[in-house]
Amino acid sequence: MRGLPNSAIAQLLFVEEPFMNFARLVGEIDLHLAKCAQSGHRLGWDCEDVAWFDVGVCRLLIARADPAPAGYALCLTIAAGPSPHRSFEDRCTLSTSDSHRFCRSLVDSVQRLYAADTILWQESSAPLDADLIDVMAELIPARAEIDADPVFVSEAEILADPVARGEVANDYPHIPAPDIQALRRIRDILYTPDEPQQPSREVRMAGKAFTCTLMVVNLPVGIAVMAHGMLRGESPRLAARAMALTGTAVGLWHAGLAAGMAAFL
Repeated sequence: MRGLPNSAIAQLLFVEEPFMNFARLVGEIDLHLAKCAQSGHRLGWDCEDVAWFDVGVCRLLIARADPAPAGYALCLTIAAGPSPHRSFEDRCTLSTSDSHRFCRSLVDSVQRLYAADTILWQESSAPLDADLIDVMAELIPARAEIDADPVFVSEAEILADPVARGEVANDYPHIPAPDIQALRRIRDILYTPDEPQQPSREVRMAGKAFTCTLMVVNLPVGIAVMAHGMLRGESPRLAARAMALTGTAVGLWHAGLAAGMAAFL
C-alpha cells in the first residue's frame, strides 16, 4: 500500500531578535497566495503563534516557537506537506520532493525579509499542526552544540536536497498510484444513492386542491404557489402552509382584529 509523503520542515534560528511582526508576515503570505493560487487557499490558526495555509493538497505552515531554543532569540518554523483535511488518495498525489520544493520557496521568500543565522532542515510523517511544531522545537540542540559541530547544519541541508545527497533513480520502489476512477465505479456499484421519495397521488391531489382554494380566497398567493409548483416542482407542504397562513389572515380580517395585529407588529 502506498504511504503518505513526508513533510519538509525548516527551522530558522536567529541569534539576535529580528523584531518580526508575525501577524504581518502571515498576512503577506496570505495576500501572495490569494494572487498566485489559482484554485484558492484556506488560512487557519492553531494558536496565535501557529498559522497554516491549505493550498490544494498541500499544507504550508509557519510558526514561532516560544520560548526560543537556548542561545537563540527566535526560532521560526516553516513547513510544507500533505494537508490533513484532504482524502488519502488526494494526499498521495503530493511527493516528498514537492514538499521540499514548496518549503524551500517559502523559506527563500522569508529570508529576503529576515535573514536567519542557521537553518535546520528536517522531515516528518506526522500531521503538520501545533503539536508537531512544539515537539520539534524542543528537540533543537543548544546553540553551543550546533556551533561546536559545523557538520550538523551542512548534513541537515544535504538531507533536505535529494540531488545533493546522491539519490539513485531506483532508490525507492515505484508503487503505482491507486486507480481513483476504478475505486469510484466500485463505490457507485456498492452504494447506490437513495432516490428522493415522491409524494403519493393522494397528497399531490390535496396540494392541488389547496392551490385552487388559495386562488379563490387570495388570488396573488394562489398564483405564487402555483408558479412555484410549475418552476420547482409540486410541494404539498408549501401549499398547506400557505393555506393555513392565508386562512388565519382572512379570519383575523373578518373578525376586525387585522388592524390591531398590524399595529402590534
